[in-house]
Amino acid sequence: MEVQFNGRLSALRLSLPAAPSIRGTLMTHLLRCMFLCLCLVNAGPVLPDGEVHVVAVGNGYQTADFYALPAARVLVDRPGQDVTLVLLDGGQIHWQIEATDGTIIVEIVRSGPNTSDSEVSLFDIPIIGVQVPGLPMAFSPWGRDFRILVDTLTEMFGTARIHSFHGTNQIREDAVRVDRVDMTTIGLLRDYLSPIVDVSDDVPPDIRNWYVKKSGNKDVALTFDETGISLTDPSGTRHFPVTPDVPDIVLPVAAVYDTGTQMIYGVTLGGEGYLYAVDTQSGDWRVVTDLDAYDPAGLLFDPGSRLLITTGAFSRPGAIKVFGLDGSRSSRFIPTTAFPGLTDLFDYGNAHGPPLTPLAYSDGWLLVRAVASGESASADSSVYRTYAVQIANGDVRLLDFRNH
Repeated sequence: MEVQFNGRLSALRLSLPAAPSIRGTLMTHLLRCMFLCLCLVNAGPVLPDGEVHVVAVGNGYQTADFYALPAARVLVDRPGQDVTLVLLDGGQIHWQIEATDGTIIVEIVRSGPNTSDSEVSLFDIPIIGVQVPGLPMAFSPWGRDFRILVDTLTEMFGTARIHSFHGTNQIREDAVRVDRVDMTTIGLLRDYLSPIVDVSDDVPPDIRNWYVKKSGNKDVALTFDETGISLTDPSGTRHFPVTPDVPDIVLPVAAVYDTGTQMIYGVTLGGEGYLYAVDTQSGDWRVVTDLDAYDPAGLLFDPGSRLLITTGAFSRPGAIKVFGLDGSRSSRFIPTTAFPGLTDLFDYGNAHGPPLTPLAYSDGWLLVRAVASGESASADSSVYRTYAVQIANGDVRLLDFRNH
């Protein structure tokens, strides 16, 4: 027997063998599936009180049938709820969907890099879900692809959030259970950053004022390379070649200028790494301290405390070190995931994140900004995040952000 439904699912076909010995079991499945399908036929756009649940699988498990597609089993257990099920895969997966009594699946959406060879069955009955090409794959609720996924689905279904996310690169035989609304993972909300922006009074005024003004010293420019440092200010450009009494410059990273003492400070990575000081009056170079193989990405000099602050490079942007001019040092490591929204800016898990650029320091608080990978450093036109970090205890506050 073949039954065809037309509605939100472009073509839903049910094929049943006629063997009497299995007719009762199949008829039970058929009645349940027909009830679900009638809901699919009559469904319009998902209502605001409906639920959107996402399951992403890279590779299915091999069944006893060697010639069958690898399988991925999903059990939807949301009695009394209208559920939209979004299935993401990389191709060649047989999705085997079941639902508990009282659960209403109003739509099944398939997407991913290449789903042309994948199949979907509902209660063992083959169906064709709604195809939505181009949704990105994500296996965890972190990273730029996951952010794009949430933004796209919430816009598509007119909801403020997706209600759960299940992701795995390699699925096992046990069914993925879609049985609750995840209220813990705040990244499932479309706008999860606005409620946690915090410019509290305990953040020093110098940090808050810099953030509001978005100011900086634009009258001075420094160029740091293997030959030395060039300083450009209203009076012109002066070059200060590295002197032979200090270690050679390897992979220069950043330089800063203190207008009060007219000193330049520069930091390098590669090998031991060094923090240099250059006297622009005499042209003399000296090493403030070695970096003990620490890789810095940014450098800030605070005239008030006379401290040099660096942030980490590569996979450790939250590796913050504070150096005194006498060579003293302290450090704080803050994981990438402790910076709200930072993982939105890059392919988290597969690429290094953008560095945290230090902008200001006051009373133990450091102002830093991260700009999305591949974009201009100009915060006026880029996707960015701005944070205040209390170095002593690692407290992180999101002060500002831009998504588009």
